Amino acid sequence: MITISTFGTTKRKPLLDYNGHSYVKDRSTTEKIYWRCSRYSTQHCRSRLHTCILTNNIVKPPTEHSCTFDGTTLELRKFDQQLIDRAKSTQEAPDMIVTNCIKGMSDQAVSRLPIRDNIKRRIRKIRSKNDYTAVPNDPNFLSIPSALCKTQRNSQFLRSDTGPGDDRILIFASDEQLGILQSAHHFMSDGTFKVVPEEFYQLYIIHAVYRDHVTPSLGWQTQYQTDSVFAHNIHKFGALAFLSPND
Repeated sequence: MITISTFGTTKRKPLLDYNGHSYVKDRSTTEKIYWRCSRYSTQHCRSRLHTCILTNNIVKPPTEHSCTFDGTTLELRKFDQQLIDRAKSTQEAPDMIVTNCIKGMSDQAVSRLPIRDNIKRRIRKIRSKNDYTAVPNDPNFLSIPSALCKTQRNSQFLRSDTGPGDDRILIFASDEQLGILQSAHHFMSDGTFKVVPEEFYQLYIIHAVYRDHVTPSLGWQTQYQTDSVFAHNIHKFGALAFLSPND
């Protein structure tokens, strides 16, 4: 399988991965792109392949390699690319990004990674350079940053915030999800503790059956650890079924 990216070379040249080897873009014509082994300079490997400039399909298979195959290096480069992509495009906590990027890596590749704290520090640095909205790290933060209260379509996402305190609860749902809740007749719930930021106790998700598919329709993060607080806030969830998406 071919994958092409612009990550992995110091000059940000397109890089092609195929059958465990990497190729750097050498030149192109109106019909083809010419690639050469990424170890052309270090190990004088002269393997080359050609791809169609429109479809990226291989039009000339790679010639024989003379370089040493190192699948671990390829794994590490893919880890770096996934790390940067997730840091820039998701709201995941740094620790969760590391966990997701490590999935599927070999033990040999994992052993060559920097220590976890250094990787998380790198994620925060990437986000600071890209003017990324910082996720609050204190359960007593006064308010949620406005950029995190809206969806990418600029519709309301934060529906309820009980305010600072040990029993704080945040409820999230998009306009579309509220519409599904209003029309659904069957609901399912799912709670998890593993993926919750350290500042909260549990992530609770309400799923609704929509067009014969189970769809996540509402979620909240909680700090409650008492039945009375849970009972009080479960009534807020029930009230959302009568809330107009435009309110």
